[in-house]
Amino acid sequence: MTTVQSDAEKFGWPLSRSTTISMLAVVTFFVLWQVAPALGLVNGRFTSQPSKVIIAAIEVFRTDNFLFHARISLTEFVLGFSLALAVSVPLGALLGTSRYARLLLDPPLMALYIAPTLILLPIMVIWLGIDLPSKIAVVFLGAIFPIIVNTMAGMREADAQLIRAARSFGANRFDVFTRILIPSSLPSILMGVRLAVGRGVLGVVVGELYVSQAGVGHQLMTYGSAMRIDRLLVYALIISIFGYTLTSLVRLMENRVRNWRPQ
Repeated sequence: MTTVQSDAEKFGWPLSRSTTISMLAVVTFFVLWQVAPALGLVNGRFTSQPSKVIIAAIEVFRTDNFLFHARISLTEFVLGFSLALAVSVPLGALLGTSRYARLLLDPPLMALYIAPTLILLPIMVIWLGIDLPSKIAVVFLGAIFPIIVNTMAGMREADAQLIRAARSFGANRFDVFTRILIPSSLPSILMGVRLAVGRGVLGVVVGELYVSQAGVGHQLMTYGSAMRIDRLLVYALIISIFGYTLTSLVRLMENRVRNWRPQ
């Protein structure tokens, strides 16, 4: 049986067509970004250029105490996100399996979920100060609700026939929970974690932009106020790469879990 080869495969190109198109789009964007200010199509003072951003990145890594600010922001994210995971998964499982818990807790949780985190940020600063605790709280509030909602949905969407069959063979509530509900809801939980990563990263940046003495968000505010667009873009790209990398890793885990779970 013969297989139809793509044009890239015929000429020995190692990348797939979709990857090639994506790479060409990125290269085209950077070329236009470099050329447009030089041709006077845009104001280079406000857009900078890739070449200037690269030079600024070298300066940031050499002279800007970058590791100190990155460590502060990473600590805030890790602590806040870990706390959100520890609280949201059990709470989502409770809401997904208990009708009375949903009646009691669902309305206030949904009200907090709909409310923007920015509304609560001044209150967090008043209560916890401008240091680490307020930033951890902002990350926690941003990350907890997507995980709760998706965990609850995963628990409620478990196969009812499989649960009835397990109970007919003598399985108790703990057996049903650990052997059916948790495995079947893992893809939904990981989807919630993936959505929460973006909100957690946003929480760190917004918290530090609002009021802080150090961190990546603090540097964004500093260079934005000084109109140092090149250095501002360096920190913006670092944040984007960090969030994209974490999201991609969680998506990879999510895809593997979906493939492994029983059909």
